[in-house]
Amino acid sequence: MKQIKTNTIVIGAGQVGLALGYYLKQANIEYIILEQGFEIGEQWRKRFDSLTLFTPNSLNRLPAYSKPISQSEFQTKDEFADYLQAYQQHHQLNVQCNQKVNSIKQGDMGGYIISTDERTFYAKHIVLANGAFQDGAGNDNGVKYSDEQNVIKHYQVNDLSDKKIAQQLVLVVGDGASGRQIAKQLAKNNQVYLAQGRTRHLIKHKLLGINIFHWLRASGLLTLNKNFSLAQWIKGRDPFPDTQINDRTLMNAGVRFLPKLTALDSVAHFAGGEKIVIDSVVWATGYRNRYDFIHVADVLNSNGDITTDKLPKGFFCAGLAWQHNRASALIYGAKFEAKRVVDEITKL
Repeated sequence: MKQIKTNTIVIGAGQVGLALGYYLKQANIEYIILEQGFEIGEQWRKRFDSLTLFTPNSLNRLPAYSKPISQSEFQTKDEFADYLQAYQQHHQLNVQCNQKVNSIKQGDMGGYIISTDERTFYAKHIVLANGAFQDGAGNDNGVKYSDEQNVIKHYQVNDLSDKKIAQQLVLVVGDGASGRQIAKQLAKNNQVYLAQGRTRHLIKHKLLGINIFHWLRASGLLTLNKNFSLAQWIKGRDPFPDTQINDRTLMNAGVRFLPKLTALDSVAHFAGGEKIVIDSVVWATGYRNRYDFIHVADVLNSNGDITTDKLPKGFFCAGLAWQHNRASALIYGAKFEAKRVVDEITKL
């Protein structure tokens, strides 16, 4: 298999990966962006139909491209996928799709060897930009499961776009922003139960008629260093805006709230002893990142997560949740994360 050589390989053609491509091109650094999907934006399109971004459109623009992206205040998943495709075409960024990375290894003479199903690449620098919210966490919360007859259908939060769920008793596990949007969507054609977990902190999405994220940006809270005590407090509470997904709105839509799910067999069991019969369960318990393709020393810790503070020379990551601040994993933060990495590459 022929080895393709370049200066920098970027993994992932999402918002951070494309912003990296823009800044690398501006710096005249040779690069290739590898995208596992058949097209840019594919991962966004796979998600549930009612998904909308909770940051306003004016904060969802990548560098040097201000094309209108939605007629409403919040973009849908498909509108943002369209925007990513338009951004790549506008800047003629070097993206190779259908290139799922199977392994990253350190080269014998330095640099990195990246292998996909079809090709092998060699690069002096590599940047992981494959997103902070990759795979649904599923049953990562220790729920006892013994449905030996497989009578309950299971769905993941990031793979719902082509699933037809109607006239069923549906349990949504996880009442974060995604879980609430999914419950509201499914309640139109199903009886929906929403299993809660830890205490949620919803905030009004507008203050004095202005979107809360504009206030957060103006106050500096979006880009406040993660090590500051105030940033740690915000991270611990993990607030998200109430875009018509508060308890009252969901209950009016027919969603019934239940306590924490404790077990699943032929029925669902909850804290406090209640049991209900369900047909399907949607796991909206958050996301987990997958790094089992990385075979480079000093990159992963004992939990299999990225050790962002001690990466080897030439190895970078960008856009992880709270990597530097609250904005790191937001679309708004993509340009800052990308510029930071490219500035580091130019110094090497």
